[in-house]
Amino acid sequence: MADLDAHLAVARAYCAASRAGDADAFVALAAPDAIVWHNADDTEVPLVRTASSLTWLHRAVPDVEWTDRALTPTADGFVWRAVLTGTAAGGPLRAHTCVVVTLSDDLLVERIDEYLDPSQTAVLSASG
Repeated sequence: MADLDAHLAVARAYCAASRAGDADAFVALAAPDAIVWHNADDTEVPLVRTASSLTWLHRAVPDVEWTDRALTPTADGFVWRAVLTGTAAGGPLRAHTCVVVTLSDDLLVERIDEYLDPSQTAVLSASG
């Protein structure tokens, strides 16, 4: 149970950093070589690139919010399912998201598998 409690604590910090658009806090939760995989294009990118995207998202959608559907600790990390909403330059944003996060033994994010339907974020393309 202790591992699940520790994983949930990291998950809550991850969610808080995402909600705040705090790229530094987001990166501080991760191992230096952490990667993010995207289902939409089947690519892996460095987590620091995702942190930059998080900063951009908060600029492009100032009222961005995540409404939790589930935050579940797992044996090797956690799963966060949420609905992303806000107002982008291209119109209202509403996207169902899911991240499956793998943590290292020292509770740092090693890998994020990000599931998102790109058609639900098309309004972001008008935001530059």
